[in-house]
Amino acid sequence: MGKRQIDLTEAEIRQFRQAEAQMREGYELRRLQAIRLYGSGVRLAEIMDLVGAGASNIRQWAMTYRAEGIAGLRSKWQGQNANKLTAEQRAFVKARLQHYRPVDLQLSDGVYWTVSDLRVAVEQWFGVVYQDETSYQRLLHQSGLSYQRTAKVYRSKPSAVAVAQFEAELEKK
Repeated sequence: MGKRQIDLTEAEIRQFRQAEAQMREGYELRRLQAIRLYGSGVRLAEIMDLVGAGASNIRQWAMTYRAEGIAGLRSKWQGQNANKLTAEQRAFVKARLQHYRPVDLQLSDGVYWTVSDLRVAVEQWFGVVYQDETSYQRLLHQSGLSYQRTAKVYRSKPSAVAVAQFEAELEKK
């Protein structure tokens, strides 16, 4: 087994505890706790069980801490980076979906908006293609529409009208 990469002083442990108390994001808190425990001499196996991270991750976090300090353990994610449409573009889509039908915009023969119609529209209007269907469903929801699954029609089962007509015919005979 190799030598510990870090040994924390009491002052550094206090810094970690303060940072943990202020932390709101779960993954960052997990990294801070793991390095505080690792630097305090707790066995690696115990740390792995407590924080749910592998040994290589903990060692990588320790190297990052040595190089960059507590700031290096913070998340680099900026958020909102998955939005392919701006707020103005989303407002445009919402207005279009509420005032027009797909047939009005010559997107399809449909009277109601579907995910496939929205996919075609967003690609035509903005050149944006989402990889996942749920992005289009979310866009429909944000526009005030709800995603409806198609109703299953059993063609082998006769309609209620057909059944009623058949029963009426039976009663006549």
